[in-house]
Formats: sequence, structure tokens, C-alpha cells
Amino acid sequence: MKKFASLVVILLVMLLVSTGNAQVRPGSFTIAPTVGWYTFEGNEDMDAAVPLVGLRLGYNFNKYLGVEGYVHYAQTENNAWSPKKDVDFMGYGGEVIFHLLPNQALVPFLAAGVGGAHYSYGVFEDDSDYGTDNYKNNKFTFDYGYGLKWFLSDWFALRLDIRHVMPIDRFHNNMLMSLGLNFAFGGAKKTTATAVSAAEPVVEEAAKPQAAAAPVVEEARPAVAAAAPAVVEEVVKPQPKTQVKEEVDEMGRATLEVLFDFNKDTIKKNYTKDIDHMAGVMKEHSDLKLTIEGHTDNVGNAAYNKKLSQKRAEAVKNYMVKKGGIDAGRLNAVGYGQEKPVASNKTKAGRAKNRRVEAAVDYKK
Repeated sequence: MKKFASLVVILLVMLLVSTGNAQVRPGSFTIAPTVGWYTFEGNEDMDAAVPLVGLRLGYNFNKYLGVEGYVHYAQTENNAWSPKKDVDFMGYGGEVIFHLLPNQALVPFLAAGVGGAHYSYGVFEDDSDYGTDNYKNNKFTFDYGYGLKWFLSDWFALRLDIRHVMPIDRFHNNMLMSLGLNFAFGGAKKTTATAVSAAEPVVEEAAKPQAAAAPVVEEARPAVAAAAPAVVEEVVKPQPKTQVKEEVDEMGRATLEVLFDFNKDTIKKNYTKDIDHMAGVMKEHSDLKLTIEGHTDNVGNAAYNKKLSQKRAEAVKNYMVKKGGIDAGRLNAVGYGQEKPVASNKTKAGRAKNRRVEAAVDYKK
């Protein structure tokens, strides 16, 4: 037990220094080794709290809903006999998991389930009462509670679980608290944007610190001559006029990308024609729905970047509703801030690629 706990602590320290921008992946399988404490209610005549080890296996149907099977083991003593008797305790069962904020790196969740508890007692000296075999007892249990998953990468998270466990046979109120390592396998991958062409100019960012009273934003431009404007327009090749419709007709999927000026959420004129064309395609295909995603690089305050990305996504949505005549119910605007980079934020070129707004439409032919 001590060696296992020490290994967990070492792994936690090593992984805490890493960073990630992940979330719950639909269709993924999970495995989570755990360590923690199990607390028995006083009328069970057990030691109050004992350490335990466990394992959880799960599957996520979508971002919000999943299921998990679990098993955990602990050693305790029963105080009803004199001298005390050793007890091997094992809990097992299944739970439904509901993720509250599945698109974040820090995901709280609720859980409820049913299972069983198995108590195995040591050999009794008085064979006239229980014979030479171990005295065993099984109980049906119901549990509910909550937890937290902290994603450090798209396949790994730290997790905390707290449960109220109720053995039904002579009703008891027990508590379980555990820490675990959550590994994910398979499932849907994160959406990526179209890579910026090597021929397109990359706008570099200055590293000068800002005044304390000014808000820290995600993008900064290189120094220019005094007579030059403070904002530099980003030159991007417009999408061919018929590309969206051809992609929807031929492949059932099309992606539209819109870029904004520094610290702005106003749509530039060279993108309105492409958005108008996307609106026209949606009118031709009444079953299409569009998801508009706003993104930033990691320069500046994360909370500010999140709000800026949401404003940019909302700007495209509002344009399509007011000027394109698209029903707002067919459009969904989401701001991810700096959570979903498509390139490394350690380089200027990578940060330029991450400052983007995407709109993706899925169409089943």
C-alpha cells in the first residue's frame, strides 16, 4: 500500500509540470487506478477509516454522459469480537457519470450507481459457531456523489472522487474518497483548422510588457514606424466562391475560416462574401447546422482570451442571422480561447496560426 501510494505521488509531481488543453472525448474508453480512504459508520463496528486501492473502467457515450465500473479493496478490523477480527473489505459496482463542463480542462461531474460490498472475516477459533471457513457477508449498496477531472493532455487527467455509500442490509452511511490517474483511449479527436499556407505572411508578436492598468490581450504586433497605423491588416487568400457548396455536395462537409484584426471582433470586408456564400448553402440544404468556434493563442490573460474568442464567434453568428437570414437555432457559437491550439504557441508562426475563427458544417449525404 505504501509503495503504491508513493508511486502515485511521484507520477502526480511529474505530470503536474506538463500542460494540456483537453476535454472529455466522445466514444473514449477510460481506465483509472485509484487510492484513497473508506470510512465506515460507527454501527458497523469497523475501524472508522482505512486506506484503500481501487480501479475504475469506463466508457463515454458522448461529452456529457458516460458509465464506469469500479472495484476497491481495503483491510480493516471488526471491533465486535474480543480479540478483534481482521476483515477484508471489497466494494464493486457500476455508476452513471454526468460531466457538467466537458469542454474545459477542469471538468466537474456527478455520479450515481449500484453495487455490492463483500466482508471476509478471518478464521474463528470457536469452530462451534462458524466452522473453520472464513465468515463472509455480502450486502447490496447504492451510492451517489461527485468528482473532478483535471485534463493535463488529451489522454490523461487527474481525478478526485467522493461518494456517499449506503449498504442496504441494516442501512449504513459510509463515505469513500479517492484520488486517481485517468487514462483515455480512442474516441473523437479534436477539430483542427486548415493549416496556413507557407506563402501567406505571418504576423509576428512583440514581447513588450503592458502597463499594469491595461488589460492583457492575446495578440501583439511588431513595432512599426510612427506614421504607420497601430493595427496591421492580415492578408489572407479568400476561399474560392464555390468551394463550400462543392465540399458539401461531394463530401458532406465544409469548413469556413474567418480571421480578425488585432484585439477586434469586427468581421473584415474580405470575409463577408464567403460568409454570405455559406449562408446560401445552408438555405439550399435546410438540414445543415453550423458550429462557429472562436480561438486565440496563449499570449495574455486566459479569461480575457476566452471572452474575445466568444465575441468573434458571436459576430459571425449574428451576421448570418441578421444579413444571411439563417435561423439562429441552426447556429451554435462557442469560444474556446487558447484551449485548442493547432500549432505550437512557443513560436511566432505557431501563435499566428492559432488566432482564428472556424465554422464547420456537417451534412450526412
